Amino acid sequence: MWYLIYAVVPSGKAGEVIRLAEQEGSQGGTVIHGKGIGRKPKRFLNFEVEPMREIIWIIVEKDKYKEVSQIIFQDMDLDKEGNGILFVEPLSEVHGLVNQLPSE
Repeated sequence: MWYLIYAVVPSGKAGEVIRLAEQEGSQGGTVIHGKGIGRKPKRFLNFEVEPMREIIWIIVEKDKYKEVSQIIFQDMDLDKEGNGILFVEPLSEVHGLVNQLPSE
């Protein structure tokens, strides 16, 4: 079984999230750029500045998801306000991860 780890972090932090995941056995991830809308935008020189975010998707095997998500949570300080969020979902089917399948 496979799990999908979602990490939403401030822009510029995705590389660090991927590096941490790879340390725990992940084979990389997918980064999507977005903007946060949960809070009021900050103002700078009378302009609203919307917080930019990076959303990272990391697919890992069942036996690795806890370690991968835990190191990301701890090292990215996700327990502090504004540093991001992380959540995990089980996947019922995964196709295309040929290089990650067990060899026969």
